[in-house]
Amino acid sequence: MAQQMKRKKTSLETTDDGNEGEDTQQPKIYAKNSLDRFGDDLYEVLLSHLLLEDRFRCECVSKQFQRTVFGSVVDITLSDDFIQKLLNAKRSDVQMLATIAIKCVNIECIDCRGIRIIYDEHIPEVLNTFRDNCRHLREIYCDLTPNNAQTMPSFGPLVTRIGGINCYEDSEALTHCHRLSQLSIKSFHDITDYTNDTLFGNNLYKLVLRSHSGLFNRRLSAFVPQNQSLQSLVLISSYFEDSVALTEMCVQLSRLPQLRELTLGLVSGLPNGPNSLVVNQCLRTIGVNCKQLQRLSVKLNSRLIENGVDPLLPTSLDSFRFYSRLKRLDLRLSAAVDDRLLDPLRHCKRLTHLELCLLQMTANVLKDMHIKCPRLQYLVIHGFHNTIDTEFLSHISRLPALQMLVIEYNGIDRLSDNDFWDQLRKSPKLKDIEMRSRNGSKFYSK
Repeated sequence: MAQQMKRKKTSLETTDDGNEGEDTQQPKIYAKNSLDRFGDDLYEVLLSHLLLEDRFRCECVSKQFQRTVFGSVVDITLSDDFIQKLLNAKRSDVQMLATIAIKCVNIECIDCRGIRIIYDEHIPEVLNTFRDNCRHLREIYCDLTPNNAQTMPSFGPLVTRIGGINCYEDSEALTHCHRLSQLSIKSFHDITDYTNDTLFGNNLYKLVLRSHSGLFNRRLSAFVPQNQSLQSLVLISSYFEDSVALTEMCVQLSRLPQLRELTLGLVSGLPNGPNSLVVNQCLRTIGVNCKQLQRLSVKLNSRLIENGVDPLLPTSLDSFRFYSRLKRLDLRLSAAVDDRLLDPLRHCKRLTHLELCLLQMTANVLKDMHIKCPRLQYLVIHGFHNTIDTEFLSHISRLPALQMLVIEYNGIDRLSDNDFWDQLRKSPKLKDIEMRSRNGSKFYSK
């Protein structure tokens, strides 16, 4: 006969019953309204969803909160705004950061790139405090400032990311960063040792280069052999007076065999600057040689506009037939757009993410996109200047794998909410549509 038993909230507690060398565990019963009946592991999981500043407020709830509220903090981001939120009248900024370090003993990574103005002079003391109290500390992200440069002989082996170099005279401190994997600089001027005519920074994983021109092509040619392991390169803005300088740069980029992600920002502005043939040839050189490339962002801007269109930038992208391994593409052109502009994407069958910002784009540009890119899951269209109509949506509705659609438009939206709801119903995998305009955003979700 089955016996029914009442549930009891119990916890095993070790007690000393007088027998030396023998510990016994006996159940301890808690009231149903007692939070103590839940174990520390559950508390730690629940509290892990809180922001760090909120965890300080929860300390006073119970002793169990005090034990578990900081246990899941393994990384911390320090910024001027964050520190100001934590400051009070009784503690200085250094004391507060010391308190954080003492409480969060499991921290493995510190990101202090957001400390820029008020607290920059205290960074050496702050890092010392964290190192002394956080035994698991493995990585530090920071900017290279005169104050930080002083700490590099001691903390350099822990520095893996540098978000900027504020004074190129301090760039020699990079020699202490043996594990540096990501670096962001204004130009190659920031990491040039002019005394020995060499560059600082070897074996990088990612480089963010904010500005480049043909004047620094020689520095680039020295950088490439030292960084054959580079997998990500973000070139925000590059300016070339002639085609030769652009070609030289792209030849050097094509010599990075491990490159998986490339952002290429090109600025034209002179009548004898790079034309469409040169740009396409440069993209071809990169596509042929960088076999690992999976993410590409091409941004072609102009300083020479005629009737709203740059006559120098490409009106075709035939070079994309050499990018069959691409999974993500971000394409931004301030050039005249032909309806067949995206035809070369038929060679990019693996493409899952596509972002477009094309001047004077019409709905016909997306025609047959379901044939060209059958795996496309995420589509973003920026700056659409024309009327969004049923033809536009009909082209998109044929994309068999599309899950997310974002349209940023400046024209007139003649479609009703029902049209977009119908679009969600017609597309089997489409889950969300976001429409962005000057009047705000609209969201449609299944």
